[in-house]
Amino acid sequence: MNPFWAYQIGQVGDDNKNQYLHPPDSFPYVRTRRAIHQVRSLSILFGVVTIWVSYRLASQFVSQPLALAAMAVTAFVPNFLLTTSAVSNGSLVIAMSVGSMLFIINLLGEKNPPYWIWSVLAGILGLGMLTKLSFWPVLPTSALAVSLLAARAKSWRIFFVAGTFLLGGVALLGSWWVIRNWRLYGDITGLASMWNVWGTRDPLTLADYIIEFQYFRTTFWANFGYGNIPMPSWIYILLDVVSLVGLIGLSYRAIRFARTRRILDPILRDRLIVLGTWSVLTFAALVWYLQKTIAVTGRQAFPVLPGIALALVAGWAAFFPRRERVIALGFSCGMAMLAMGALIGVLIPAYAPAPRVTFEMQDEKIQNPINWQIGNVVNLRGYSLDTMSTNPEDTVHLTLFWEPITHIDQNYTIFVHLFDPEGAQIGSRDTYPGLGNDPTIYWSPGEIIEDRIPVPISREFDGPYLMDIEVGLYDLSTLERLPVFDSAGNEVGYPVVGHIKLNQIRQESELPQYQLDIVFDEGIHLEGYSLSLSPPGPGDDLSVSLFWSPTERPSSDYTVFVQMLNSDDQIVGQGDGVPRSGHYPTSWWEAGEHFKDCHIVLLPENILLGSYHIRIGLYNAVSGIRLTRTDGSDYFDLPEKIIIP
Repeated sequence: MNPFWAYQIGQVGDDNKNQYLHPPDSFPYVRTRRAIHQVRSLSILFGVVTIWVSYRLASQFVSQPLALAAMAVTAFVPNFLLTTSAVSNGSLVIAMSVGSMLFIINLLGEKNPPYWIWSVLAGILGLGMLTKLSFWPVLPTSALAVSLLAARAKSWRIFFVAGTFLLGGVALLGSWWVIRNWRLYGDITGLASMWNVWGTRDPLTLADYIIEFQYFRTTFWANFGYGNIPMPSWIYILLDVVSLVGLIGLSYRAIRFARTRRILDPILRDRLIVLGTWSVLTFAALVWYLQKTIAVTGRQAFPVLPGIALALVAGWAAFFPRRERVIALGFSCGMAMLAMGALIGVLIPAYAPAPRVTFEMQDEKIQNPINWQIGNVVNLRGYSLDTMSTNPEDTVHLTLFWEPITHIDQNYTIFVHLFDPEGAQIGSRDTYPGLGNDPTIYWSPGEIIEDRIPVPISREFDGPYLMDIEVGLYDLSTLERLPVFDSAGNEVGYPVVGHIKLNQIRQESELPQYQLDIVFDEGIHLEGYSLSLSPPGPGDDLSVSLFWSPTERPSSDYTVFVQMLNSDDQIVGQGDGVPRSGHYPTSWWEAGEHFKDCHIVLLPENILLGSYHIRIGLYNAVSGIRLTRTDGSDYFDLPEKIIIP
């Protein structure tokens, strides 16, 4: 199991969409993988049968071009393709349901079917009953078909003979299972045993129905995995429009037919009644099932998918009665494009392992080399960021480059933590590598894994300052971190690989005590300052808060100096430092920001009583060169005096 598989379960993307961890697939298949592929081949065969039968079924009601269009809709619904290529009994029950309905529709055209026909149908119904509960709506539909056929032929003999064969065959094949369910679980379906484990839901509200409909709608067309791999929302909106047009067209066709008061051919009438009853009973069963459990999926309606496809195509044909070939071509091409887009654009990327980087490409790919060794298993060659700054509620995308040292015998979890200057955690992600698709047990020495990890940023924080990026590996079962060593072999206690800026979104709410308008070179604007409210004494800390408002981005990192001087301009206390306690260097500043920068000046114990003043400025810590102001001076004395009583 992938413990992180439900992360952002309803969002489009490739982040931990796999419920299970899969090894790299390779041919020839052996053991379990061979068995899986064999059973998948059987599912595909059932899917092909369903597609062929859907064409034959549609041909009983519409022209050949429209029957081809209905077949294309059935064939290219992405979730139908998924269901009929997976290890599932869904593919079998769909084929049996659709095959039974074609059998019944054809029987309605017979005047006096032979006995063996009813025997074959009885066998199909009995086996279908044992396959899956979603087949069960076919059983009462079969009884209705027999009644309609007997009534049209005015033959009690057909009614009793067909009824005897069907009831006898179903009872012979399926009654033992129904009786067993009743004796063990108290209901004929056996669902009570499942609900004892899962529990049953409270009565549904209108909001619940809307939510369930949205989920049903997406999982009918294309929502893969465990309902956690949707397509982009505009695809569903487009499919809604196509479905709505089909529904309106079908209603228009029915109203127009009713107004003409034409007499429908009895065989066609009975076939429509049977097809409609089958569909209605299927959806009624799903609604009943929904009252008991959550998340009825659209895939559970696939036993009537050919009927839905037929209705959709017939509805469109009502608006374009002389363009049947165009409708067939449009539905065939459109649905084929939907299926290919879902496969290539959504499904394959959702399960793709992390890409590999050649050693020749690493210098180009890795923005920030590190070369740390983590445990005895892997080297962290470096990292890259898709941006140097981010906003609250945004997502940071950090790409880590791993080089396995040896074959790893267990799955290690990656952690990425972002911290503010006070040590509060602003963002965090824990995941298996490759967003769940590339666990460490499948890594091989001699390769570099490019592992891109999105990290969401909390909305509760605001900049501007640099966040620490902490990265490492740990054992999920024990929560024990692997030790980290730098390129010189020294252990790294706090594995901060780098920094990223958190932008300022909310304007500074605190106003300075004293307003200023002082401009240093490179657009560094001082708009005010605040001092400690109470007079300081010997040995106290003096707090000086500077309020900066840059007009451009400085080209270098400068250190702010805050000096306390006596009347002879001798320094008695000093509080130099990179702005915002070292977490916001000037080279990261942006024009238009307004922020507070606090500096602490420690007063000596032997300071003399009297009046002092504060001098501020900025200098390059490497060269020692100060920034100048527009008047040529390289400092500014704050007007407010400091009195030591």
